[in-house]
Amino acid sequence: MPYVASTRTGLLGVEDDRLRAQVMADVQDSLTALGERALGTIEALETEKARVEARLLAAYGALHTIESQQVETLALAAGSLHVSADRVVSEEIALATGLGVGEVARRLSLATAPRRHRMILAALRSGATTLHRALQVASETAALSDADVAAVEEAVLAPSRDGRRLSQRTFVTRLRRAIASLDTRGSDERRARARSRRGVFSRLTGDGMGCLTLVADADAIAAVMDRLDGQARAARGADDPRTLDQLRCDLATEALLRSHLEARQQATQSGNDSGSGCDSVSGTHSGTVSDPASPSSPSTTPAGLVWLIVPFEVATGTSDAACELPGHGWITAAQAREIMTRPGSVWRTLPVDLRTGEALSRPTKAYRPTAAMVEHVQAVDGRCRGPGCEVLASRCDLDHETPWPRGETSVGNLHLKHRWHHNTKTDGVWTSRPVADGGLEWTTLTGRTYVTHPKDWREGVGPPDLAATLEPAPNDEAPPPF
Repeated sequence: MPYVASTRTGLLGVEDDRLRAQVMADVQDSLTALGERALGTIEALETEKARVEARLLAAYGALHTIESQQVETLALAAGSLHVSADRVVSEEIALATGLGVGEVARRLSLATAPRRHRMILAALRSGATTLHRALQVASETAALSDADVAAVEEAVLAPSRDGRRLSQRTFVTRLRRAIASLDTRGSDERRARARSRRGVFSRLTGDGMGCLTLVADADAIAAVMDRLDGQARAARGADDPRTLDQLRCDLATEALLRSHLEARQQATQSGNDSGSGCDSVSGTHSGTVSDPASPSSPSTTPAGLVWLIVPFEVATGTSDAACELPGHGWITAAQAREIMTRPGSVWRTLPVDLRTGEALSRPTKAYRPTAAMVEHVQAVDGRCRGPGCEVLASRCDLDHETPWPRGETSVGNLHLKHRWHHNTKTDGVWTSRPVADGGLEWTTLTGRTYVTHPKDWREGVGPPDLAATLEPAPNDEAPPPF
């Protein structure tokens, strides 16, 4: 009996295992089917998205045609204009959609060259490629002839061996290989064009850090990196505790700042502090950078110059609102307080209206703008008064809103406009006019209006005015949105 009982128990165990396995297999099959269905939905939507984006590019092209004719009419009347139709259309679309002007310009370049990029645009209309890839092809083939562009597009659109869509890495590999395989007769021209775009770019990345990008000749970049790496490794060999990455960064930063030291020291010794320190709000101002070679202790001599806007509440510790590095971004209140209390920092006071945050100053009238008037307008506007523009005040033109001599040279008739917005208004492509509360209303070629206001130097100190940003509640009697 014990043997039989044991056998029966064993048989039941086998059946249980089989049943469990079958259930698990059924569950797995169901999950696989559900996953396939979800993936199919994603594929279908991506295809539909590509088709919509093809229609979007067609709309870009249509607007370009319309506004080009408007700009051409204005040019015939004026003799010439200082702005191009491409830039006018790009700015118009950027303002309406919230997209960056650079991204809009890339799309517009593709949209206005339908014959040159006929294959990639046809693939986009069918959903066989994406707008991102189409833009990448257009950008990287900008210096090539139409025939070479066709060869590149044919290469990147060729089907994969398994019939599936190309991965992004494979697409990029094909694109770069196709371009490199073309006739190199135009390589000198392409390199000259690429070299003309060299520059230095910066952005703040958060947590008190930032990123600096240097675009230069390949041999120069390689030489710089080799030198930094050699010096960093020598320092590591001398038991410097910093990592190689930290050393390369600190050495590069120190080298860039070092040439500024002598001029800064001479200015300090001569008592000229007009360029030192940082603008501040309601009573604070600072701006020195510690020597990166000694990150643990600030240098007694400022290694560089930085302007920092610190509201009074932040300076006194009653607010932790973020503080602005004009033209670069934002840092935390704690870091701002640390910077403004470093040795060598200079404070300057900028009185502002507590209600609006607008800078206050006594206007001065004169035939030409005096230094005091320029400083006043720069303090009030803070940045370009063009719609959506963030160009710093120091990089803008001072524009007579009502042209002189009809309009007087006074702070009430002067606004900051960076060169493009200044030319656009002067040429009559866009118009601007003062409105209530210090606003400046702009009207574009499509009749859209945008209003800009003086800089709020206390922005972020108090709670946001939600009532001004929220849309009004819909009318109860209005029909439902479906």
